[in-house]
Amino acid sequence: MSSAGELKVKGTQLSTKLFGGILDIDNAGSSAGVELLNFVFGVKKEHMLAKDRIPDPQKYGHHIARQLAYGVDKDFEGKVGSILQGNDAQEVLGKLFSSLQIQPPNVKKTTDSGWTRKPFFPFTETLIHWDIKKSNKGIERVWMRGGGSLLHKILREDPNEQRLDRIRKGFSSLYALASSSALHKLAGFFRGIKKDTKNNEEDSFYSVKSKPDDIESTSRANIDDFENVYRNGLLNILEHSKLTTVGKVEALVNWSALWLAVMQYRRSCVALGLGASDPIVCDCAVAATSVRRLARRQFQFAFSTIKKAVDEQPDFSALSAGQKNRICGFFPSTATAVGLINAYTGSRYFTLKVTALETIVAALVPHAEEIPFYDFVDKTIYQNLGLVVSREAAKSSGLLEDFDGTIFEENEQGLAIQMKASGLLATYSDATQMISFRR
Repeated sequence: MSSAGELKVKGTQLSTKLFGGILDIDNAGSSAGVELLNFVFGVKKEHMLAKDRIPDPQKYGHHIARQLAYGVDKDFEGKVGSILQGNDAQEVLGKLFSSLQIQPPNVKKTTDSGWTRKPFFPFTETLIHWDIKKSNKGIERVWMRGGGSLLHKILREDPNEQRLDRIRKGFSSLYALASSSALHKLAGFFRGIKKDTKNNEEDSFYSVKSKPDDIESTSRANIDDFENVYRNGLLNILEHSKLTTVGKVEALVNWSALWLAVMQYRRSCVALGLGASDPIVCDCAVAATSVRRLARRQFQFAFSTIKKAVDEQPDFSALSAGQKNRICGFFPSTATAVGLINAYTGSRYFTLKVTALETIVAALVPHAEEIPFYDFVDKTIYQNLGLVVSREAAKSSGLLEDFDGTIFEENEQGLAIQMKASGLLATYSDATQMISFRR
């Protein structure tokens, strides 16, 4: 009989076989994007997204600042006391760092999940950090299981050398404006605090000795053309002229999550021999219509497709149901976190919330242009992501053979209202509706 350790390894192997990398409910939501930034900015600049070497990122823990955000325990009380003078400074800085933490997906805000569960959002380069295992407070993979490793592999093995070079330049300049900010300097100070050592050796709260990452090296890239959708979207975000540094980082993290969720469904369809995946019908109408029932049914189909693809892998029949459910759980948890599904529990259906809309517009609408609303719903989101909102997209996907086209007309009108309210759509005097990112 296999041991628990062997089952865990097989679970990661199953996910890598099906999807190219490790997708697990623990690395749902923002984890993949944050992990990607650890890889990109954890190596020397000349090694950024290098094709010819396995990445060996420096792994920062950010122990002290994360303790301040959560509430300093006894192990760190003396260290913090020697750094800060008075309780007021500790309280103020604690609230500041607490406001920068990421709320994990599918965890109620009233739930106290501990300081190791909530990473900082990487608003500046010095806020980027790795996981810390609660039991030994060592830097290990806990939540960053490998989604970001897969994305890093996809980027650095891009066969389009020109696009890869532009992505490198985009990352190199991502934090240029933030590098002189007070937050960058403050976070950098706390990230670089050294431990007390008798020999006065270089010993900080991060792993000084880096080594090649074995999870990134076993991830698989260039599996299908859908990877180019991710690369092109990321490049558009990095080169966006209307986005601030914070806006770019938010879009990058959310785009990474959204793409991984859609990819998991698409590759599950391929694994089952279904060919092209069924479209994802998104309910965007102002009131509940027949589209909502269809969007609910589409969610149920997508989730069952992923589950079936995971269950029907003959080489992994001994894998426990719990391990398989962890892989399947990545999809709804991540899609909900970025606004592609309406809720974590209850009656769930595909939709497009503001977070998803902002992310998609930042990634797929050319950053220096506006595009007509009908091109956005009929072509951009359908051809790139398989999302169906409009009548024309429903026609292209064959849905009008079974459904009345008027329900999709109401659906796209509801989306237009939502996008106008969120500042993504402008209506001109000649009634032309145009989409662009206006943040």
